[in-house]
Amino acid sequence: MASNELILTNAQLVLRDQVVDGTVCVRDGRISAIDQGGSSLPQARDLQGDFLLPGIIDVHTDNLERHVEPRPGVRWPMLAALVSHDRQVSAAGVTTVLDALCVGDFDEGTLGRRDALIQARSVMRDALEADVLKADHRLHLRCEVASANVVESFLALAEDPLVQLVSVMDHTPGQRQWSDLDKWRQFNSRRNLSREQLDATLERRWQFHRTVAPESRRAIVGICRDHGLPLASHDDTTAEHVAEAVSDGIRISEFPTTLEAARLAFEQGMSTVMGGPNVVMNGSHSGNVSALDLAQARVLDGLASDYVPMSLIQGAFHLIDKADLTVPQAVALVTANPAGMVNLDDRGEIALGRRGDLIWVKHFSGMPVVQAVWRQGIHVC
Repeated sequence: MASNELILTNAQLVLRDQVVDGTVCVRDGRISAIDQGGSSLPQARDLQGDFLLPGIIDVHTDNLERHVEPRPGVRWPMLAALVSHDRQVSAAGVTTVLDALCVGDFDEGTLGRRDALIQARSVMRDALEADVLKADHRLHLRCEVASANVVESFLALAEDPLVQLVSVMDHTPGQRQWSDLDKWRQFNSRRNLSREQLDATLERRWQFHRTVAPESRRAIVGICRDHGLPLASHDDTTAEHVAEAVSDGIRISEFPTTLEAARLAFEQGMSTVMGGPNVVMNGSHSGNVSALDLAQARVLDGLASDYVPMSLIQGAFHLIDKADLTVPQAVALVTANPAGMVNLDDRGEIALGRRGDLIWVKHFSGMPVVQAVWRQGIHVC
């Protein structure tokens, strides 16, 4: 077999609107043929009647941050963290990943998000140029608007070609994701802070929410508009949040916390994205709306891995049974739909001319298991 050609046969091809038994050929990194039935060519790889899916596109994962800081106060070498993260997402069938990194120092006592972000960008660029990564890595900049230095930090990154998505978020306790203060206190109890210290943190963050967040949000939205960057609104909870996002020209509602907000966003033409772990665990760890509720209401457009890479393929197949989705509809939640949200129109589907980003998936004991991964026709996992 020529090094620039890949033939995969005896597979259930998950196309945009149907599943067919067939064969896919990839030449020079692009899908060059899609045929029904099998291939008798000796170089064709037999997929044993299993599924062949487009490579998964993850528009939001915090997984790199977890490798950079595997324990509170522990900073792992950036390149080692990136490679470890890369291998984990690739094994989960993710061929394009938007590493979600925070812009704006918000949590007291962290290791310095700005320095970590600059270092991550530099190391990622070098690793991509050296072709040592399995997945195609891009940046998703999560801008904490209730941070005094968020605009300055974002301006230093806005023109970087690695930036594929920007989100505006406000994790002030008592609103959006942390509307339930008891949940916020429970989550932050792991920092071993006293009740008095948590109260002081709460008051400090509310001060920034009142004085800094509105102007920071306006500035970031304007910068994104000037640079043509896709923009998401994080943790929409109320009708007012959705109206604000629509007014700002934001097209993605990321992790809406209520069904009301998700419905309104969907009706306003925004794309809704929920976390894969929410699907797999049948609910939000923060006590917010279940992604299954959105899927059943037909107002769910995409899934992101959030903090568990394998949750994307698991979540998609989970929704086939739990939300009565077809296989193509479920697979689109982690492939074609996210690709469209972030303007990656060369991937996300098994279609002629698209990138040869493909994953072989076996359905075993009720769970989808990734058997092999190809990126642009090259076997990477």
